[in-house]
Amino acid sequence: MSDENACVLGPIRVAVKDTIGPSNTPTGINKQPVAGRVFLGEFGLEGDFQVDSRVHGGLDKAVYHFPLENYRVLKEAFPHLAENLDKPCVGENFSTFGMTESNVFIGDIYTVGETEIQVSQPRMPCWKLNQRIGNAHVLELVIMQKITGWYYRVLKEGFVGQGDELKLKTRVQDEYNIEKIWEHWITLRQQGVQVAKPLEINGLSPQWRFDW
Repeated sequence: MSDENACVLGPIRVAVKDTIGPSNTPTGINKQPVAGRVFLGEFGLEGDFQVDSRVHGGLDKAVYHFPLENYRVLKEAFPHLAENLDKPCVGENFSTFGMTESNVFIGDIYTVGETEIQVSQPRMPCWKLNQRIGNAHVLELVIMQKITGWYYRVLKEGFVGQGDELKLKTRVQDEYNIEKIWEHWITLRQQGVQVAKPLEINGLSPQWRFDW
């Protein structure tokens, strides 16, 4: 980050039509950089799309952000796949250096370009991530290492572009960063808990509050 509260946005990425896996399943995980400034509306970036709206997209998952720092971890874990990890490839819209799961908190509100966005939840990766990278253990690794990235909801629409600064405007709570949400989820799963006390965290997506 250029200071404690800002970092520079890398290329904006939106989905292209593609298929994945042995059954050639349609997917939007292949996101490619777009030139110029892009309009960011309440449901996401102009030109972006999600194939399965049951689990992807929506108001609480309008934009997906994955830290570039996480690719170092992936390369160390899967050195034979390093070429696959030389550029953003896990389906992210935003990528940066300086913002990580340890210093980004649920509910954080950022300004970027003309917009305001709010951190809503971690990404829950699916099987397509394994197919995209080329290894059956990627999904498990990013969850256990708590490096899945996170989603934003859009509070103010407008244009964004590469080189814009993400600046922290408001931190609504300072207890649950992305890492801690995953620690809670992992602990419950290891204990075999099917239904847990709801997490009442300001800004957390409803689907992450219940039935853990």
